[in-house]
Amino acid sequence: MREIKFKGKAMMTNAELDSMHFIHDNGWFVGNLIQNGNKPWIAGDIVESDPEYIVHDFWVRVNEKSIGQFTGLKDIEQFDKPKELYTGDIVSMHQFLFDGEEVENEIVGVLDYDEEVAAVCLTKMNNKQIQRYMGYGSDENGFKQEKIPVCMFYGLHECSWTYLGNIYENPELLEGESHV
Repeated sequence: MREIKFKGKAMMTNAELDSMHFIHDNGWFVGNLIQNGNKPWIAGDIVESDPEYIVHDFWVRVNEKSIGQFTGLKDIEQFDKPKELYTGDIVSMHQFLFDGEEVENEIVGVLDYDEEVAAVCLTKMNNKQIQRYMGYGSDENGFKQEKIPVCMFYGLHECSWTYLGNIYENPELLEGESHV
């Protein structure tokens, strides 16, 4: 069964979180997403419950734009503890293509979920090689708008993912033309 969890950036500052003894990763929390109207919260596991109440390990209000769902993918470049990858993460994918001859290729893009195809996809890619290889065009900024399911990349040959940042904290990673 696939693991369903979310990450989000707390609305409180790191100093406020530290003063309340929250365990966090620079203000980021991983857990269960709870929507209370238009106010999203990340809550930890249930530590106690009965028919009248429920107690979570923690709960914290998060910025709606920062929420990402776990994709099941991991950055295996971090051998000691592979980093989990979430929707909204900006990743670099290193792969080898075969187009009459083997071609080493690197693609930078954003992980997203496409409900139409029910798959984790890579979008906003900055690589003209993959656009040509898979027959896609690009927008005026040089980044793809189409979503390509990540499973399609595995069929091309082999690939690995590297975490670069996320669209909430690092939008500058998507600016400009490809340097690949």
